[in-house]
Amino acid sequence: MYKISDDQIDFILRDITNRGVVLEDIKMNILDHVCCIIENEMKPNQEFKNIYQATIKQFYKSELKEIEDETHNLLTFKNYYIMKRTLKITGFTTIFLIMLGVTFKAMHWPGAGILIVLSLISFSLIFIPLNILLKFKDDEEIGNRVIMILGLLTAAACTIGVLFKLMHWPYANIITFSSLLVFMLIFIPVYFIIKYRKPESRFNAIIHTTFMVGAAGMLFALINLGYDKNNPPQTSKKLSIENQNTLSRESPIKLITEK
Repeated sequence: MYKISDDQIDFILRDITNRGVVLEDIKMNILDHVCCIIENEMKPNQEFKNIYQATIKQFYKSELKEIEDETHNLLTFKNYYIMKRTLKITGFTTIFLIMLGVTFKAMHWPGAGILIVLSLISFSLIFIPLNILLKFKDDEEIGNRVIMILGLLTAAACTIGVLFKLMHWPYANIITFSSLLVFMLIFIPVYFIIKYRKPESRFNAIIHTTFMVGAAGMLFALINLGYDKNNPPQTSKKLSIENQNTLSRESPIKLITEK
């Protein structure tokens, strides 16, 4: 069996450190595993660096620092992976319920309203809060955190407004209008300022801001904040009552003439 020299051990340690691993315990564990694999699999005529490069790639997907990050998450954020799994399940469930509810709605089948309501509740009260917590943990840049929190909270408020609108609950227009107002007057300017400061994201900032302003403007146009003075909502009720009264007055006359 091949025996790794001290110089080769120092080389492995330096490479592990250069790859971003800082914690000493993790470095020692990686070193121990790498040395065991190399000593068991290295052939007599094989180059050490070649087998080392092939061995170290088995420990990560994109970079070796992932091991330290995952260990840190497990130690400091014990529910991280449970929340991540819940986020995925909630996302797929929300998509499935929305598609099913829209299908039921288009086919005029019973239960469409319940499916859409459940999907919106799942999206606004479970998916978005979990997304905020996980993204807040993953992204350490303050600007991205501000954008993310504002955007997700605005999306949650708008979703709740749509839910109130579908259920014909009061204050639906107020909730939707307020969320769109926050989206246009706070989120879009903050997003544009933060992203435009970075030269590599200026073009995308302009394009995304244009799309968001256009989408928000169209949504504003769909919100009915009041009613037409010339045709108030009570007019239809009054007309129906008047029609019923006229029919009730005309019906005896028709019966008399028929007799």
